[in-house]
Amino acid sequence: MATAKDIARLAGVSTATVSNVLNRKPGAAGPAKTREILELAQSLHYQPNAFAKNLKKQKTDSIGVITEDLTVFNTPEIVDGIESFCEENGYEIILSNLRLYKKYKNDFADTPEHRELFDKAVRGMTAKQVEGIIYIGYHCRRIDYKPALLSIPFVYAYCFSNDPLYASVMSDDEDAAYRMTEYLISKGHTRIGVAAGPETSRNTRLRLQGCQKALEHHGLTYEKDIILYGSWEQESGYQHADRFLEAGVTAVFAFNDMMASGIYRRFYEKGVIPGRDIALTGFDNLEMCNGLMPALSSVAPPLGAIGRKSAELVLGQIKTHRVHPQNKGGAVLLPCELVIRDSVNQCPQAQK
Repeated sequence: MATAKDIARLAGVSTATVSNVLNRKPGAAGPAKTREILELAQSLHYQPNAFAKNLKKQKTDSIGVITEDLTVFNTPEIVDGIESFCEENGYEIILSNLRLYKKYKNDFADTPEHRELFDKAVRGMTAKQVEGIIYIGYHCRRIDYKPALLSIPFVYAYCFSNDPLYASVMSDDEDAAYRMTEYLISKGHTRIGVAAGPETSRNTRLRLQGCQKALEHHGLTYEKDIILYGSWEQESGYQHADRFLEAGVTAVFAFNDMMASGIYRRFYEKGVIPGRDIALTGFDNLEMCNGLMPALSSVAPPLGAIGRKSAELVLGQIKTHRVHPQNKGGAVLLPCELVIRDSVNQCPQAQK
């Protein structure tokens, strides 16, 4: 590929003159020499180095995206949302994948090693002259540290900071759990078992709050003995299934689809068919939901919208020359969608 130096050599002028002519600077050269330089540029298929040009202006039209792990279900769609919004607005993304879940499973969070990886990734992005950074957590939780001395916008997606200076974008899990519980109640279910995640999990806490509020709104008892905590894994749901049947619940709300699939497996072993003998719902709307028999009703987090909103916040701060958002404090919560399939039946007792 031809360079400005090549054109300067052939035209017998300095590279500065070539640069000034190509940038249409008045008086850069006489009419004949200007025409010669432009014709050489065209014949040599000269392409200006836009990245270098932007660096001089301290503008690269790029956003850094740091993911904790690209293999976790939520991350690809969030990245796609970020990329689509950036593309529409003339920006590119530079991606860094920490592969934390692949390397450490759930044992990496908020450890000194995680902090070191976090800082290294942020430094790497700033070295690439990105204009802003989005950090995507592999599950919704508080990040107990923040980028040090960062002079560009930084937004958390699917996680949040304990510092209100930094914006974050997440799904509204409490509202989603409220609406799914209310849907089960509308089908006549008044004893609803819950397959929850770990007690320490933010997702667990918010979803339980939504369930409790829906039950109380309809004058129903919040029964703690049919709230079973687990590990988010399929095996956890499988182990809970018998206890739900022994308790006589007519519906089960699993707080993720993996646990719901384990409950399916055990129910089928016991001759209990979801959608016929008992209602069952999940959370996350994984592809497996359509593969289960019957198809599993679930909550779909707004992953693409989280990505787009995160990018919107970063680009908005860039355009207004703000390192931090104008409205400080709190996270942007986006609504989830209830995806109703065939795993929820009308409660038999309610039909009598």
